[in-house]
Amino acid sequence: MTAVAVESPAEHYAEYLAAIRSGDRRRAFQVIDTARDAGLDLAGIYLGIFQPALREIGGLWQNNELTVAEEHLATAITEAAMARAYERAFTWRTDGSRTLIAACADVERHEVGLRMLCDLLDLEGWRTTYLGSTVPIESLATMVLRLRPNVVALSVALSPHLPRLRLMIAAIRSTLGGEQPLIIVGGRPFLDDPSLAERLGADLTAPNAVDAVRLLGERVSRAR
Repeated sequence: MTAVAVESPAEHYAEYLAAIRSGDRRRAFQVIDTARDAGLDLAGIYLGIFQPALREIGGLWQNNELTVAEEHLATAITEAAMARAYERAFTWRTDGSRTLIAACADVERHEVGLRMLCDLLDLEGWRTTYLGSTVPIESLATMVLRLRPNVVALSVALSPHLPRLRLMIAAIRSTLGGEQPLIIVGGRPFLDDPSLAERLGADLTAPNAVDAVRLLGERVSRAR
């Protein structure tokens, strides 16, 4: 049998970016379906197409080349495309022994990166609880106390939100006492300064969802 050549995400990125810039949801879906049919796995689509496309959209908005409405539309299309790609990739592998709760800081609305992490962990058999954006600190601490996950993943995209992230970490630490979960943090501020994670009270950070999956797998395996 002849092997099917797997294309690079770069071969689909430009077309996907053009689709979400123009607000063409149908075309965006077609690009991702084509990428899947070409052999790209979910990690390749997430990191090679969705992530750089949204970063470009964010840059265009900051430079006043896109309106807020256009930026929101591009993000909404990408979230829908992510759900579509995830459903095609998902298989039942959950064993329940590796668990994670994911939440954005209570003032943070940028949640796509956190969603990517949960989706990729699901494919590795983790049981994830995804709380999404703007999660109140007390509610998160209560949820962590009830579920007692192996890992808590927290995200911020903007530096002014870091003080709230510090409070979230402190609340988790004080609520759980001696039975501490591993806390991983992510978002744009940590790309420039990875040591910031430890200064805020977290255990580790990662530059993207794929690296986070690898690091968490290693750390949780060692802790067993």
